[in-house]
Amino acid sequence: QAPVGSSLVRAETGHRTLTQIRRAPSPLVSATMAARPLLRRQSASFKGLLVLGAAAALLNLSTFGQYVGSTTFAMIAPSEAAPQATPEMSRFRVGDRVRAKVPILVSNEGRGYYNEGAGVGIPDHQRDLREEKREMRMLPKVIEGGNEGVVVGILPAGEWKNRPPHWKGQPRAGVMVSWDEAELPMEVTEEMDLEQLEGSVSQMHIQQRKLKWKRIKY
Repeated sequence: QAPVGSSLVRAETGHRTLTQIRRAPSPLVSATMAARPLLRRQSASFKGLLVLGAAAALLNLSTFGQYVGSTTFAMIAPSEAAPQATPEMSRFRVGDRVRAKVPILVSNEGRGYYNEGAGVGIPDHQRDLREEKREMRMLPKVIEGGNEGVVVGILPAGEWKNRPPHWKGQPRAGVMVSWDEAELPMEVTEEMDLEQLEGSVSQMHIQQRKLKWKRIKY
């Protein structure tokens, strides 16, 4: 008796009859073989959709270029775009001679930007607090307009956390000035409170830096 799903094939060879059993393919194999043409058709359809989408995109781009009167930023090649120059930190340079145009408040109650002579970190038993208070009352609280000095540093806007304690508002650059009068402490001032004078040595400093890093060619 043949198994279910098979057929008997009899063949006579000489005096003997041979019975061969041909087994039918399993349902899983039949389903896989039947699905192959469908997968090929779906793959071909997907490729056709991709080609149509690319053609539509090129058509829209060409139509957009016809209706745009001027060249847009998106149409400019990277090499044709204008280079972005790094903005200057300040209009002043180290070595510039400056003059205060208006009265300037001194930081830290008269001790200046670096809080000169405050005795921070010294134990109280080693300090004369009464004498320090008397000295504080005698310190100049304002730098009068007309005082001159030299720019010794620039505090960029990116270092806003290091600004003088009384500065408020938006981050902006500060100019550190060492004043000619010895009793005035070093102070960071606003750019608009200063005017540049003749006799600046900033260009000389720039040339010296260039010569320092210039390599000697033989």
